[in-house]
Amino acid sequence: MSNPHRQQKWELALEDSTPLEDSTLLTGSGEKRDDVGQLKAENEELKHKLSEAKERQAWLEDLVNKNPHTGLPIRRLFDKEVARLLTAERGSNSPGTVAVGVLRLDKAYDRIKDTRDRGKALLFNTADRIKGLVGEYLFQSDRLDEFLLVLPSMPNPDAVDLMAQRIVDAISRPHEPPAKDVSFGCYLGLSLNTREDHTKEELLGNAYIALAECESGGGRYVVYDDSIGNRFREKAEIEQSLSAVSQKGFDEFELLYQPFVDVEGYVVGAEALIRWTHPRLGRISPGRFIPIAEETGAIRLLGQWTLYNAARQLRDWNKSSGLDLHMSVNLSPTQFEQHDLVMRIEGILEALGLEGRHLKLELTEGAVMENPEDAVRKMEMLHERGVRISIDDFGTGYSSLSYLKRLPVNTLKIDRSFIEDVTGNTNNQEIVRAVISMAKSLRIESLAEGVETPEQHEFLVAEGCDSIQGYFFSPPVSASDFRPFLRDGKIIPQTYVAR
Repeated sequence: MSNPHRQQKWELALEDSTPLEDSTLLTGSGEKRDDVGQLKAENEELKHKLSEAKERQAWLEDLVNKNPHTGLPIRRLFDKEVARLLTAERGSNSPGTVAVGVLRLDKAYDRIKDTRDRGKALLFNTADRIKGLVGEYLFQSDRLDEFLLVLPSMPNPDAVDLMAQRIVDAISRPHEPPAKDVSFGCYLGLSLNTREDHTKEELLGNAYIALAECESGGGRYVVYDDSIGNRFREKAEIEQSLSAVSQKGFDEFELLYQPFVDVEGYVVGAEALIRWTHPRLGRISPGRFIPIAEETGAIRLLGQWTLYNAARQLRDWNKSSGLDLHMSVNLSPTQFEQHDLVMRIEGILEALGLEGRHLKLELTEGAVMENPEDAVRKMEMLHERGVRISIDDFGTGYSSLSYLKRLPVNTLKIDRSFIEDVTGNTNNQEIVRAVISMAKSLRIESLAEGVETPEQHEFLVAEGCDSIQGYFFSPPVSASDFRPFLRDGKIIPQTYVAR
């Protein structure tokens, strides 16, 4: 690579030199030289070489410092610019603050990038749209579908919101012909320099946290705040704890059991419900840790632990009571997708000496419809082994008689959202009646969850619902607190107490 300082000296020397045509250069004897034309040619050649060297240097700098597809400066230059702006801001008395953003194109671009954008023209145009709004403060991330941006001197959070809205609107516009049928969106996470001691690493890290919040359903753009950061750190702690507790045999987890009763109050089975008491965070709701376990893959081991321990508890109850109850266990979509699911369940039943009919697996409609053909195949294999299948939250998803007729289902579980206001909402009443009627026409069981009042219970019994689950009979209880139900065989409804 050419030495820029040497080039500069050469250029200055050339600029200060006397034009050759006016020279009176002498030979050593004091006579005029007769090769002035040759010196002029050498001078011009030197200038040409210097120009080429400058062009090559600029090309090399672009090669090192800019992304070849978008022409944008790379991440290293972004870091330098943020550091410079933060330093300038701290030394200035003028109002305004620096905002840092991470913008990632959404799945719509991911679907077309290898077909409609192999030449990266749409990517270049998208970068150009953003650059039209933020100017020189746009940079390329290490990912090709991700950009880094800086918004200097933002007067207030409202200005950041306005700029963010303009950016996501610009990106979502359809592209020009011949790609006028193509459009995609983005996710944008932003972080504001609201503290004197914020570092560029903190700002960028907070922007990525806001981006994760955005991608998980927070909207088209999210501006970081402390509540978002706290949720992110709690999630990270839950992820780490799930990994650690799995190595210790899930000793922080326990199973609670909520009974199923028939219309006369006799116990016919129970649902196993998992609970986690974290040593620092305390009781973590399943709605919080189950999605994280799904995302990280920890649900596979956790689900296996739940299945085995719930089935073992049922075996002990049936032996000690002489009853013939069944145990219901929820299967997550990830568990249901396991290629060896049937083999795993067979192994548990065989190890515990249970028949398939003693186990009921609860599946959501979404899990079944994710891959209907595979779902039918697995459900038929389980059905052949006597395992019962219950469709959970029925009525909230893809419910239809046409697909239900194909599935070997034993139970339709009416979602609690329809039961909650069933005595005062005529729409809910009609939905519940329709589900019970559908179950009867298919000769399968109808089960209502979330029953909490005498009025709800009376309505369901009058409509012919087969089984009931809810606080009206019992909340989820420990295995020891469930034993009186085994002894009596029947549960006297409790006075409803709000949870």
